[in-house]
Amino acid sequence: MARKIVDFHAHAFHEKIAEKAANNLNEYYGIPLAGDGRFERILKSMQENQITKMVIHATATSPKQVEMTNDFVASLTNQDIIGFGTLHEDYKDVTKELDRIESLGLKGIKLHPVFQKFVMDDESMFPIYEQIEGRFPILMHVGDKNTDATTPKRLANLLDRFPRLTVIAAHMGGYSEWDEAEKYLYGRDVYFDTSSSIRFLKPEKVAQMIRSHGADKVLFGTDYPLSMHRFELEVLDRVGLTEEESEQVLWKNAYKLLGLSDEEKNV
Repeated sequence: MARKIVDFHAHAFHEKIAEKAANNLNEYYGIPLAGDGRFERILKSMQENQITKMVIHATATSPKQVEMTNDFVASLTNQDIIGFGTLHEDYKDVTKELDRIESLGLKGIKLHPVFQKFVMDDESMFPIYEQIEGRFPILMHVGDKNTDATTPKRLANLLDRFPRLTVIAAHMGGYSEWDEAEKYLYGRDVYFDTSSSIRFLKPEKVAQMIRSHGADKVLFGTDYPLSMHRFELEVLDRVGLTEEESEQVLWKNAYKLLGLSDEEKNV
Protein backbone atom coordinates (compact mmCIF):
# COMPACT_ATOMS: atom_id res chain seq x y z
CA MET A 1 0.00 0.00 0.00
CA ALA A 2 1.36 3.42 -0.96
CA ARG A 3 2.43 5.59 1.93
CA LYS A 4 0.46 8.72 2.72
CA ILE A 5 2.26 12.02 2.25
CA VAL A 6 1.18 15.57 3.09
CA ASP A 7 3.19 18.48 1.70
CA PHE A 8 2.43 21.05 4.39
CA HIS A 9 4.38 23.94 2.87
CA ALA A 10 3.98 24.77 -0.81
CA HIS A 11 3.35 28.09 -2.54
CA ALA A 12 1.38 29.00 -5.61
CA PHE A 13 1.08 32.35 -7.31
CA HIS A 14 -1.53 33.78 -9.64
CA GLU A 15 -0.68 33.38 -13.31
CA LYS A 16 -0.21 37.14 -13.70
CA ILE A 17 2.51 37.40 -11.04
CA ALA A 18 3.96 33.88 -10.84
CA GLU A 19 7.13 34.54 -12.81
CA LYS A 20 7.89 37.79 -10.97
CA ALA A 21 7.15 36.31 -7.54
CA ALA A 22 9.31 33.27 -8.20
CA ASN A 23 12.17 35.43 -9.44
CA ASN A 24 11.93 37.57 -6.31
CA LEU A 25 12.39 34.44 -4.20
CA ASN A 26 15.41 33.46 -6.25
CA GLU A 27 17.00 36.89 -5.93
CA TYR A 28 16.37 37.18 -2.19
CA TYR A 29 17.51 33.73 -1.08
CA GLY A 30 20.06 33.02 -3.78
CA ILE A 31 18.67 29.49 -4.14
CA PRO A 32 17.99 28.15 -7.67
CA LEU A 33 14.29 27.56 -8.20
CA ALA A 34 12.90 24.11 -8.91
CA GLY A 35 9.65 25.49 -10.35
CA ASP A 36 8.08 28.63 -11.74
CA GLY A 37 5.53 29.20 -8.97
CA ARG A 38 2.52 28.23 -11.03
CA PHE A 39 0.01 25.92 -9.38
CA GLU A 40 -0.14 23.60 -12.39
CA ARG A 41 3.51 22.62 -11.92
CA ILE A 42 3.20 21.58 -8.29
CA LEU A 43 -0.15 19.88 -8.98
CA LYS A 44 1.54 17.75 -11.64
CA SER A 45 4.32 16.87 -9.18
CA MET A 46 1.70 15.99 -6.58
CA GLN A 47 0.05 13.55 -8.97
CA GLU A 48 3.32 12.03 -10.23
CA ASN A 49 4.64 11.45 -6.71
CA GLN A 50 1.34 10.26 -5.22
CA ILE A 51 1.16 13.05 -2.66
CA THR A 52 -2.00 12.52 -0.59
CA LYS A 53 -2.67 16.14 0.33
CA MET A 54 -0.98 19.49 -0.08
CA VAL A 55 -1.28 22.75 1.85
CA ILE A 56 -0.97 25.87 -0.32
CA HIS A 57 0.21 29.23 1.00
CA ALA A 58 0.47 32.73 -0.43
CA THR A 59 1.44 35.93 1.37
CA ALA A 60 -0.07 39.40 1.03
CA THR A 61 2.73 41.96 0.97
CA SER A 62 0.30 44.88 1.22
CA PRO A 63 -3.14 45.35 2.81
CA LYS A 64 -4.86 45.59 -0.58
CA GLN A 65 -3.59 42.14 -1.51
CA VAL A 66 -5.15 40.35 1.46
CA GLU A 67 -8.61 39.62 0.07
CA MET A 68 -7.51 38.81 -3.48
CA THR A 69 -4.79 36.49 -2.16
CA ASN A 70 -7.24 34.64 0.06
CA ASP A 71 -9.71 34.36 -2.82
CA PHE A 72 -6.98 32.97 -5.08
CA VAL A 73 -5.85 30.32 -2.60
CA ALA A 74 -9.46 29.34 -1.90
CA SER A 75 -10.04 28.88 -5.64
CA LEU A 76 -7.38 26.14 -5.68
CA THR A 77 -8.74 24.07 -2.81
CA ASN A 78 -10.57 20.78 -2.95
CA GLN A 79 -10.60 17.57 -0.91
CA ASP A 80 -6.84 17.10 -1.40
CA ILE A 81 -5.66 20.72 -1.72
CA ILE A 82 -5.88 22.62 1.56
CA GLY A 83 -5.42 26.37 1.71
CA PHE A 84 -4.09 28.75 4.36
CA GLY A 85 -5.18 32.37 4.29
CA THR A 86 -3.08 35.44 4.89
CA LEU A 87 -3.38 38.75 6.75
CA HIS A 88 -1.35 41.95 6.91
CA GLU A 89 -0.38 44.14 9.85
CA ASP A 90 -2.03 47.20 8.25
CA TYR A 91 -5.23 45.50 7.10
CA LYS A 92 -8.13 47.42 8.61
CA ASP A 93 -10.74 44.80 9.50
CA VAL A 94 -8.94 41.67 10.65
CA THR A 95 -12.02 40.32 12.45
CA LYS A 96 -14.13 40.45 9.30
CA GLU A 97 -11.42 38.88 7.15
CA LEU A 98 -10.83 36.06 9.63
CA ASP A 99 -14.54 35.27 9.42
CA ARG A 100 -14.29 35.35 5.63
CA ILE A 101 -11.19 33.12 5.68
CA GLU A 102 -13.19 30.59 7.67
CA SER A 103 -16.15 30.84 5.29
CA LEU A 104 -13.80 30.23 2.35
CA GLY A 105 -12.78 26.95 3.93
CA LEU A 106 -9.17 27.97 4.54
CA LYS A 107 -7.61 26.13 7.46
CA GLY A 108 -4.87 28.42 8.78
CA ILE A 109 -2.88 31.63 8.34
CA LYS A 110 0.46 32.16 6.59
CA LEU A 111 2.66 35.04 7.77
CA HIS A 112 6.10 36.02 6.49
CA PRO A 113 7.71 38.75 8.64
CA VAL A 114 10.46 39.46 6.11
CA PHE A 115 8.31 40.03 3.03
CA GLN A 116 5.46 41.59 5.03
CA LYS A 117 7.92 43.88 6.83
CA PHE A 118 7.00 43.29 10.47
CA VAL A 119 8.91 42.11 13.52
CA MET A 120 7.51 38.81 14.71
CA ASP A 121 7.18 39.64 18.43
CA ASP A 122 6.43 43.36 18.08
CA GLU A 123 3.40 44.57 20.01
CA SER A 124 1.88 45.99 16.83
CA MET A 125 1.10 42.40 15.81
CA PHE A 126 -0.50 41.41 19.11
CA PRO A 127 -4.09 42.33 18.12
CA ILE A 128 -3.81 39.96 15.15
CA TYR A 129 -2.32 37.14 17.22
CA GLU A 130 -5.04 37.60 19.84
CA GLN A 131 -7.71 36.93 17.23
CA ILE A 132 -5.90 33.98 15.64
CA GLU A 133 -5.00 32.29 18.94
CA GLY A 134 -7.14 29.22 19.52
CA ARG A 135 -8.83 29.59 16.14
CA PHE A 136 -6.29 28.98 13.36
CA PRO A 137 -2.76 27.58 13.18
CA ILE A 138 -0.12 29.94 11.78
CA LEU A 139 2.60 28.84 9.40
CA MET A 140 5.34 31.38 10.16
CA HIS A 141 8.53 31.93 8.22
CA VAL A 142 11.32 31.72 10.80
CA GLY A 143 15.03 32.44 10.37
CA ASP A 144 16.81 34.76 7.97
CA LYS A 145 20.44 35.71 7.65
CA ASN A 146 19.51 39.21 6.46
CA THR A 147 17.36 40.34 9.40
CA ASP A 148 16.57 39.57 13.02
CA ALA A 149 12.85 40.25 12.59
CA THR A 150 12.02 36.55 12.48
CA THR A 151 14.52 34.77 14.70
CA PRO A 152 13.81 31.63 16.77
CA LYS A 153 14.29 33.76 19.90
CA ARG A 154 11.55 36.14 18.78
CA LEU A 155 9.27 33.19 18.15
CA ALA A 156 10.01 31.93 21.66
CA ASN A 157 8.99 35.36 22.98
CA LEU A 158 5.78 35.12 20.97
CA LEU A 159 4.98 31.67 22.32
CA ASP A 160 5.53 32.93 25.87
CA ARG A 161 3.08 35.78 25.25
CA PHE A 162 0.47 33.66 23.42
CA PRO A 163 0.65 30.12 24.85
CA ARG A 164 -2.48 28.96 23.01
CA LEU A 165 -1.13 30.02 19.63
CA THR A 166 -0.52 27.05 17.32
CA VAL A 167 2.55 27.82 15.23
CA ILE A 168 4.33 25.89 12.52
CA ALA A 169 7.88 27.28 12.53
CA ALA A 170 8.94 26.88 8.94
CA HIS A 171 12.38 25.60 7.98
CA MET A 172 13.04 23.39 11.03
CA GLY A 173 12.52 26.30 13.40
CA GLY A 174 14.64 28.86 11.58
CA TYR A 175 16.23 28.90 8.15
CA SER A 176 20.05 29.21 8.53
CA GLU A 177 19.56 29.67 12.30
CA TRP A 178 19.22 26.03 13.33
CA ASP A 179 21.52 26.33 16.34
CA GLU A 180 19.38 29.15 17.73
CA ALA A 181 16.26 27.08 17.05
CA GLU A 182 17.76 24.29 19.14
CA LYS A 183 18.45 26.74 21.97
CA TYR A 184 15.06 28.44 22.06
CA LEU A 185 12.49 26.14 20.46
CA TYR A 186 13.38 22.46 20.85
CA GLY A 187 10.85 20.63 23.00
CA ARG A 188 8.38 23.53 23.04
CA ASP A 189 4.77 23.28 21.92
CA VAL A 190 5.50 24.35 18.36
CA TYR A 191 5.62 22.46 15.08
CA PHE A 192 8.55 22.56 12.65
CA ASP A 193 8.43 21.84 8.94
CA THR A 194 11.25 20.33 6.92
CA SER A 195 11.09 22.79 4.03
CA SER A 196 14.24 24.56 2.79
CA SER A 197 16.24 22.96 5.57
CA ILE A 198 16.92 19.25 5.44
CA ARG A 199 18.55 19.42 2.02
CA PHE A 200 21.18 21.79 3.39
CA LEU A 201 22.07 19.60 6.38
CA LYS A 202 23.71 16.23 6.85
CA PRO A 203 21.24 13.34 7.31
CA GLU A 204 22.53 12.53 10.80
CA LYS A 205 22.04 16.17 11.83
CA VAL A 206 18.46 16.13 10.55
CA ALA A 207 17.74 12.92 12.47
CA GLN A 208 19.14 14.47 15.64
CA MET A 209 17.05 17.62 15.13
CA ILE A 210 13.82 15.70 14.57
CA ARG A 211 14.36 13.43 17.56
CA SER A 212 15.48 16.23 19.87
CA HIS A 213 12.42 18.33 19.13
CA GLY A 214 10.08 15.35 18.77
CA ALA A 215 9.01 13.53 15.62
CA ASP A 216 5.40 14.17 16.65
CA LYS A 217 5.95 17.90 16.03
CA VAL A 218 7.58 17.88 12.58
CA LEU A 219 5.82 18.22 9.21
CA PHE A 220 7.06 17.46 5.70
CA GLY A 221 7.17 20.39 3.26
CA THR A 222 8.75 21.27 -0.08
CA ASP A 223 8.61 25.09 -0.07
CA TYR A 224 7.71 24.94 -3.78
CA PRO A 225 8.86 26.65 -6.01
CA LEU A 226 12.18 26.39 -4.15
CA SER A 227 12.06 22.58 -4.26
CA MET A 228 9.94 19.66 -5.47
CA HIS A 229 8.44 16.50 -4.05
CA ARG A 230 10.70 13.84 -5.51
CA PHE A 231 13.90 15.53 -4.37
CA GLU A 232 12.66 16.37 -0.87
CA LEU A 233 11.33 12.85 -0.33
CA GLU A 234 14.69 11.40 -1.39
CA VAL A 235 16.45 13.69 1.08
CA LEU A 236 14.09 12.67 3.89
CA ASP A 237 14.53 8.98 3.10
CA ARG A 238 18.30 9.37 3.61
CA VAL A 239 17.74 10.63 7.16
CA GLY A 240 17.07 7.11 8.38
CA LEU A 241 13.96 7.66 10.47
CA THR A 242 12.08 4.71 11.88
CA GLU A 243 8.85 3.74 10.14
CA GLU A 244 6.78 5.38 12.87
CA GLU A 245 8.87 8.57 12.84
CA SER A 246 8.58 8.74 9.07
CA GLU A 247 4.81 8.34 9.15
CA GLN A 248 4.53 11.05 11.78
CA VAL A 249 6.53 13.51 9.69
CA LEU A 250 4.99 12.59 6.34
CA TRP A 251 1.31 12.63 7.29
CA LYS A 252 0.18 11.72 10.81
CA ASN A 253 1.11 15.06 12.39
CA ALA A 254 -0.48 16.95 9.51
CA TYR A 255 -3.73 14.98 9.77
CA LYS A 256 -3.86 15.67 13.50
CA LEU A 257 -3.11 19.36 13.12
CA LEU A 258 -5.66 19.82 10.35
CA GLY A 259 -8.32 17.85 12.19
CA LEU A 260 -8.76 15.26 9.46
CA SER A 261 -11.03 12.40 10.49
CA ASP A 262 -10.03 8.86 11.38
CA GLU A 263 -12.26 7.70 8.54
CA GLU A 264 -10.24 9.79 6.06
CA LYS A 265 -6.97 8.43 7.47
CA ASN A 266 -8.09 4.93 6.57
CA VAL A 267 -9.24 5.67 3.03
